[in-house]
Amino acid sequence: MGWLFDRIRREWQMPTTGPGRRTYRALRRLKFWGRAARPPAEGKSSTLYAFYDLGVAPITFDFLWFLTGAEIARERQGLKDIHIAFVPGREDGLRRERADYDRAIDAAARRARIDNILVPACALLPSVTGVTIASSREQAATLQSDAGVQVFPADYETGAPLYLGAPYCLSAARSDGARVATLRATAFDLQEVNEWLAARGCKGKIVTITLRAYGYMEARNSNLDAWVAFARRLDREQFSIVFVPDTDQVIGGLPSELTPFTVFSEAAINVGLRMALYERAFLNLGINSGPMGLCWLNERTRYLTFKLLTHSVPQATPEYVASLGFALGESLPFATLWQKWVWEDDELPVIEREFANMVGLIGDEGVGRPTAVATSQV
Repeated sequence: MGWLFDRIRREWQMPTTGPGRRTYRALRRLKFWGRAARPPAEGKSSTLYAFYDLGVAPITFDFLWFLTGAEIARERQGLKDIHIAFVPGREDGLRRERADYDRAIDAAARRARIDNILVPACALLPSVTGVTIASSREQAATLQSDAGVQVFPADYETGAPLYLGAPYCLSAARSDGARVATLRATAFDLQEVNEWLAARGCKGKIVTITLRAYGYMEARNSNLDAWVAFARRLDREQFSIVFVPDTDQVIGGLPSELTPFTVFSEAAINVGLRMALYERAFLNLGINSGPMGLCWLNERTRYLTFKLLTHSVPQATPEYVASLGFALGESLPFATLWQKWVWEDDELPVIEREFANMVGLIGDEGVGRPTAVATSQV
């Protein structure tokens, strides 16, 4: 009963359910609740204002889906650019999380991700020309009201926040062929990565391996032994292996198994460098993890993503993945021919088989970016 009353109180303060938002808007129109309704401004500018509300949205790489969703909305409305606004939540600037998640990644760590992941990621969408980190929900409400109808999500209000992620993008891709993979590395970061690789003698085709070694939901972590074995057996004359460790490994110390290899630790803590490395690489390998979203949402990358499912983890079961709009057994609906989801665990035989197949598909030159999408790649 205590939980129920607390949930009702929070819903009253900030409606997040469908019925709650509809009730809020109805009462607001009658001036019983929330800010007084203002007639929406139309055609005020060429800018779409996209509100990432931390009262309901995660502070993770899921933000990348929101960015690409905003780009879809901008193109549909024929607007010139995007202004991203981060709206503080009511729980000390954040949203309320599950107790186990809060123990693993506390509020201070989540707030740090705003500066380390969310804000830098905005530079990866070329149409973003401005970013606001609102100091209060009231400041964000003023910005939202001034933006009129040129907001994303379309029905967003600070009093009844919305979060649109992967399902919105997947639906747009399937319904009208919307461009989704629109994130890009910046020219500056690409040059930085080129210099980093040259300084370390990486002259062959760059193959990246992105590791997950996180203290939360450890069952989802990478099979380090398999990836190290794969890297040892790869032809060093033809390919240059670059490991991108988990951020926790950079802070806590790299595993000794990585000592013989080139490790780009800087890319694990700098979103721009990570994206530039992925775009520069011949092929990117990894498992289902937040950073791999940089590959999924950039049509200029090539990748293989393994271990899409982890049955013991609630957020990686077949039922949960399907509920987000992903088609089990298939790659993303907007994936190119050189982008594939592999619905098997990252075991050495699977990695080597899929790598050989993809190398053959890319060919010797590996130049250009195909526009045809991959379908039903099991």
